Amino acid sequence: MRILAIVQISPLPEKRAEILQILSSIKEPVQALHACLDCRVCQEESGDGMIVYLEQWQSWEAFIRHLRSETYAKILEAIELSREMPSVTYFEVSSIRGMDLLNAVRSEKCA
Repeated sequence: MRILAIVQISPLPEKRAEILQILSSIKEPVQALHACLDCRVCQEESGDGMIVYLEQWQSWEAFIRHLRSETYAKILEAIELSREMPSVTYFEVSSIRGMDLLNAVRSEKCA
């Protein structure tokens, strides 16, 4: 079972750089953790400039330890700078498919 964490923050224009700095500063330390599979900071160029912070974890236990950490407290600092209620979603993923699914579906459609 993998864990996918998605945090979407709508920054005030004057807080955007601060939010990005906070999230960027923890990206490498989080990625260095043994059970962390991926960590990314993404931003929309248009619209309200949503900032999306993503993490993938190998196990629920490792993710719970991370939620209790000082590092995660910094993520909470970034969340508090959102101009509206941020979206915070944690998914427990039991099945993962990739290009094999895409190829199978596209082959059925084209056949």
